[in-house]
Amino acid sequence: MDSPAGDPVDARIVGILRFNGRISWKELADRVHLAPSSVADRVRRLEERGVITGYSARIDPAAVGRTVRAVVDVSLVPGDEADAFEARLVERDEIIMASYVTGSADYTIVAECAGAEGLDAFVRWVRADEAVARTETKLMLRSVIG
Repeated sequence: MDSPAGDPVDARIVGILRFNGRISWKELADRVHLAPSSVADRVRRLEERGVITGYSARIDPAAVGRTVRAVVDVSLVPGDEADAFEARLVERDEIIMASYVTGSADYTIVAECAGAEGLDAFVRWVRADEAVARTETKLMLRSVIG
């Protein structure tokens, strides 16, 4: 197999499941032109190989009161313990993604907050962390993809 996802049919299955993890075996089978039992076997093998690691629900942020999405770039104090900072990030449910990155910042965080007040409180929490030297926050006005 050339791809970690397997053959082209497995890759197509993975692509479809990325956007709809609740699709029925029949509908998935119809889309990849296989029998439902064959699709179920392929998905099970993809799970066993660790290609598919889980399933989740996409939530409309506005439906749960999170009307502001922002990107917060964070630079740490030189020599500070990054592991401890990362552990503190896990505490915040506003964070939908956090990555250690290259460039002028050390981390990029994407947060969904309850309005401007929620974002202000979140950014104040980040800035109050003793490991944080600097932040830069950008509001996301609309999503083009994702």
